Amino acid sequence: MTDCIFCKIARKKIPAEVITESEDLVVFKDNQPNAPIHYLIVPKKHYESFSDVSDDILIKMKEMMLTLAKEKELKAFRIVANWGDYQAVKHLHIHFTSGFKKEDY
Repeated sequence: MTDCIFCKIARKKIPAEVITESEDLVVFKDNQPNAPIHYLIVPKKHYESFSDVSDDILIKMKEMMLTLAKEKELKAFRIVANWGDYQAVKHLHIHFTSGFKKEDY
């Protein structure tokens, strides 16, 4: 998909604050964060939603979440993934957030 903003970020056609990447995934800061730590975990290949992605990529996304938590020494994190009409960007992605205070929720 050529017009997808996440595809463009993955191909480095537009800038983003990349945290880390692998052969299949790119992780970058959300440009409208709602948490002190708010990253997007995005497959480099375009998948519109969970309906389209292989289990292999989902496992890699899970492994990336755990790696981020370990590297950032996080005691807790929250993940959110939207599907269908709830997706603002029609490219599979997971919001990885942390840094909340317990009293914030």
